[in-house]
Amino acid sequence: MLGIVIATHGQLSDGLKDSAEVIIGAVNNTATVNLNQGDDIQELGQKIKRAIESVDKGAGVIVLTDLVSASPYNQSLLIVNALEGSLRESTYVIGGVNLPMLLETINHQLIGTSASDQMAQSILDQGLSSISTWHVAAAETDAEEEEEDDF
Repeated sequence: MLGIVIATHGQLSDGLKDSAEVIIGAVNNTATVNLNQGDDIQELGQKIKRAIESVDKGAGVIVLTDLVSASPYNQSLLIVNALEGSLRESTYVIGGVNLPMLLETINHQLIGTSASDQMAQSILDQGLSSISTWHVAAAETDAEEEEEDDF
């Protein structure tokens, strides 16, 4: 089974996991790691390592972090780089996590796929495609264009 680790600043990782459970029910083989104000960064790395090892069931691990180049991301890279053998090769770190990315990762876990470059790309693609903006002015312009098309 695919392992999932969510490593973020504050309690965001717990909130993402909680939100996923509201949407799809109980989430299995998923660990959260939180970096709180005043926490030791080296200890954060050890927490991430323990989390990766705890969810490793042989199908790889996806580590989702909140900010690229911030402490959870950087510590994840350092830890994964120091892992041994197949676990190192089958662990992916993805920065910029949002809820759709976590749901995509859980879907991969539920259908039994193993961590791969293709899976990591599909998680990233899901995150990117779920970002949008809306403003009333654009909605009014679209409505006016639809009215003009009717004539």
